[in-house]
Amino acid sequence: MRALGGVSVLALAWGLACVPESSALAAVRAANAAYQQAAQEATAALNRASLAASEAAASGDQAMQAARPPAPAPTAAAAVPETPAPVEQTPPTASAPAAPRERRDINPYDRDIPMTVPLNFNSRVLGELPVVLTRDDRFIVDTAGFKTLIDPLLTPEAQTELATRLQGVTSFAPEEINDTGIQLDYDPEQLAVLVLRIDPTKRTVESLFRGGKPETPGLPPEPFSAYLNSNVSIQRRESTGDVSKPSVFLNGAIRYKRLVFEADVQGREDLFTGEYNVERRYARFVFDQPEDYRRWYLGDLEPEIRGRQGFSQLGGVGVSRQRQRFDSFRNNVLAGGRQLVLQEASTIRVLRNGVFVREFRLDPGQYDLTNLPLETGSNDIQLEIQNDSGRAETVAYSAYLDAIELEPGDYEYGAYFGAINNGIFGSPDYSEGELAFTGFWRKAFENRPAVGIGFQASQDAQTLSGQSQLILRNGARVRLDAAASNGDPGVGYAFALGYDHVVDLGETFDSWTVVADFTSEDFSSIGNPTGQNPTSWVFSGGYSHQFSQDWLANISASYRMSRSDLIDDSYSINATSTYRFAPEWSAQVGLEYSDFGASFGGFQSGGFGATFALIWQPRYDRRVEGRYNSARNSGSVRAQQSSENRVGSFGYSLASTYDDGPATVSGQVDYVGNRFDASLSHTAFGRDFSNITQEQITNLRFGSSISTTGGKVAVGRNIYDSFAIVYPHKSIDDHPVIVGDSFEGGRYTGRSGLLGGAVANNLTAYVNQSVRYDVLDAPLGYNIGDGIARVRPTYKSGYAIQVGSAKFVSALGRLVGNQNRPVSLISGRVTPLDDANAQPELFFTNSVGRFAVQSLEPGKRYRVELFSTPALGFEFTVPADNEGLLDLETITVPLDVPEA
Repeated sequence: MRALGGVSVLALAWGLACVPESSALAAVRAANAAYQQAAQEATAALNRASLAASEAAASGDQAMQAARPPAPAPTAAAAVPETPAPVEQTPPTASAPAAPRERRDINPYDRDIPMTVPLNFNSRVLGELPVVLTRDDRFIVDTAGFKTLIDPLLTPEAQTELATRLQGVTSFAPEEINDTGIQLDYDPEQLAVLVLRIDPTKRTVESLFRGGKPETPGLPPEPFSAYLNSNVSIQRRESTGDVSKPSVFLNGAIRYKRLVFEADVQGREDLFTGEYNVERRYARFVFDQPEDYRRWYLGDLEPEIRGRQGFSQLGGVGVSRQRQRFDSFRNNVLAGGRQLVLQEASTIRVLRNGVFVREFRLDPGQYDLTNLPLETGSNDIQLEIQNDSGRAETVAYSAYLDAIELEPGDYEYGAYFGAINNGIFGSPDYSEGELAFTGFWRKAFENRPAVGIGFQASQDAQTLSGQSQLILRNGARVRLDAAASNGDPGVGYAFALGYDHVVDLGETFDSWTVVADFTSEDFSSIGNPTGQNPTSWVFSGGYSHQFSQDWLANISASYRMSRSDLIDDSYSINATSTYRFAPEWSAQVGLEYSDFGASFGGFQSGGFGATFALIWQPRYDRRVEGRYNSARNSGSVRAQQSSENRVGSFGYSLASTYDDGPATVSGQVDYVGNRFDASLSHTAFGRDFSNITQEQITNLRFGSSISTTGGKVAVGRNIYDSFAIVYPHKSIDDHPVIVGDSFEGGRYTGRSGLLGGAVANNLTAYVNQSVRYDVLDAPLGYNIGDGIARVRPTYKSGYAIQVGSAKFVSALGRLVGNQNRPVSLISGRVTPLDDANAQPELFFTNSVGRFAVQSLEPGKRYRVELFSTPALGFEFTVPADNEGLLDLETITVPLDVPEA
């Protein structure tokens, strides 16, 4: 369906049915209220309209010959009677005579009626096909449309038999195919053709328990696209008054068909030397084969690892297969990790079971998550990372073991080969030239335990690893990770054994998790070639019970055995309960006893204590929370409103922390503009609250992007995957185009202007999604199209979407017959006379004879053919200077219409 300012033509006519005759222009606005009218309902209404039109035509047949049409409207030609087109019918053959029975009255009118109706089978709609209801209460089915819908239900042999039976026949009566094992009937109540029976021997095999089916892929992206993100950050230190040199973060991608080149470069001042360094974080080619769920890499590699494998950045070539990356219909699975590597200064917020626990301000570096004293068995840990470059990321984990989360029968693999990066931060350094390989393969079998194997090898370390999981009869799962290594420290090994069980109790659940993890002193990998393993055994476990939708409780414990003389064994036991006592309010209380053996990030070594947390969340983007832990004598208060990806959105956060002495107070404001986004933050530090202003840092960040695709260039906000440039057609180039997830309250995410089209910057690769668009202050009646584009981007791809076209005019009018009576509920078709190859458009009138026609081009002439008896029509011309709405006023045809 085409749209008039986002309004379908069926909905337009539906809206016109409720509008008085004198309100032609207001009819368009009234139609907007009918935008959500389902197409199926409108089609059914159209079919009923055809029936009603037949009644009107039949009652006026005898008087029609004496009728004389009045003068036409200025823009319309006089109506011309035409010879009615015969309905092609194929009489029943002798081989399949119809059973003698009294026919139902499916057509109460004395004429043949062409219609488009659903074809139903087993309470589901197969699609729509053309039929003709004859005046003697038979129905004739279109052959091509029927075969298209019925063939998927038939075996190849049955398809051949049906094709032979209907060879050379364009339409048929249902009894003609009875001998093929297919029986049809027409239901006048549903206005649908029913497939009553298909011979069981001729039906294709169907699954009794069919899962969902992916929707039809959206529009493919442009063959070429490119974008460049730029973020600039400036920092001022209050104690010295020094303003740092601007840190510049550049990242982007160039794509041609399936090949993508992506890179990330940053320049910043070294805090120790004062020198300004420009560093390449990565530069690589990526080539996707989505039909095989495969991705190839060349350049700076960040290998995916599984199980007990170690991580190291490589410079070389790699390949991986993951169905979940390309098949959006399946759920994404996040594998847990042990290490967090920050390439730039970042703010880290730690949440446990959805409750804020701690906020860190961390410099670039490598951090071991297993050493965080927040590890509490099965509790869900979430790290919200806000980089100085403005990008926000989330890392979540709940246990050590990496589960094999694959669909039964599916498999995945990865293989990477290249030179090892000698450093961790800054530009990759492959100067030593040490080569390494890392790879894995994992498969989930139908009736056997899932397995995974991995292998890593370099000159300094070689590691062989394996994984498996066994599903028990009670639905529980046993998971095993094991690895053996050989390296400079010697032969080492590691293994982890885990058990988890979730009992679904309807609206509540129980869950258990137990993990035992051991690493030998000499265990090594390409990421840890020297075998630095300060911890030997780690035992953890947890139990959770959900009493109701509002009440959750859990208990967890962990014990870590240390090999270091400087750090003792550590352990913790923790019991918490979270309760939502009002829609906007929830609270958490807990008891803990812990001994971490050493401090980390300001935490004390532990002890017995209680935790109290209170959360107020009045809406999805606003949250206020406060907490206190008596064991560490630490607390925090935080108020936050998240900004949205729309123009004019503000976000803010205010936070204060106290850690048994050291204290911080911080605030941040975010603003989202049309072509940029910016943030301003200020943080004060002190040994305690009495001297909280001892050190203060202010940071200002500004980010934007430039993108090109489809011959269009635009400036917008940062792009992290795929994008669309939505621009106006030259006929409305002085009217801004907007894009957005929702336009409620005047909201939008991008707007066209001097710096190019509106940029939709948040598209995700290999996921069907919608790009919604509209035009501000569009000319009345201007046809902008559907108002929505369904797309399926590929990796780092772009779209150029034009709003409007040369065929932007919409025409309104009123059709009357003899004696100036409205021709109500009649259908027909509209054909451009200047284009012999154009497909005709649908035409019909409402109950007072009003009609609307869309997608008309200025300066062109059109003909409307009515499905009447006899066939009638009229012509009209769209003026060359028309800006959007054409009022045809009243069109008269020589048709006798019975008095209402």
